[in-house]
Amino acid sequence: MSIESTEKLYKECRDNCDESFRIRIHRAISWIKKANALPDEDIDLKFISLWIAFNCAYGKEITTDGYLGEKVGFRDFLTVISDLDEEKSLDKILWNRFSQSIKALLENKYTFQPYWNFYNGDGRAADWEMSFESYNSQALKSLMTQNTVKVLNIVFDRLYTIRNQLFHGGATCNSKANRMQLHDGCAILSELMPAVLDIMLKHHDRDWGRAFYPYVKED
Repeated sequence: MSIESTEKLYKECRDNCDESFRIRIHRAISWIKKANALPDEDIDLKFISLWIAFNCAYGKEITTDGYLGEKVGFRDFLTVISDLDEEKSLDKILWNRFSQSIKALLENKYTFQPYWNFYNGDGRAADWEMSFESYNSQALKSLMTQNTVKVLNIVFDRLYTIRNQLFHGGATCNSKANRMQLHDGCAILSELMPAVLDIMLKHHDRDWGRAFYPYVKED
């Protein structure tokens, strides 16, 4: 699945979509195309562009503030997307292409937020190793049973930690540290995002919420 085929589908049905939905999809496509155009060595910017595309797709007004509010927002979104995926395109991507990359993300403590909480002095995260093992055990069971919703939430939970490192100045551009999870994250997002947009376009009549910062026409 490619962003070119997604863009073609968008052009075919955009006249039947409301303005907020068109803005949402148009913005997401633009950031995916930007990510694809970047050279391979710009892996940080690729990941950032792909995460912005994800934000374009799911972002809407959230009543809950902060970190938990955003995570609740994209978890709800991923559940809806999975439920609407009649063609099981997400399953094919997760199981046929990226099962090993997902396992690598799970086994990497640097993508596990409680590890960083403990490292930064949060005593409440002192048992992070126990929770890491427990969480990964549950995740591996979800992989084995091909529980798509659960696995998607696990993957994006780990990707969200990488996102925070980049967006909040917790990483050096083109650093040699933590490259593997960044490469895996980009590969997964590059495949998943066109599929996610395709599912949205095939269900464009659904209420996807009001996009953040709508386009304002000048008088």
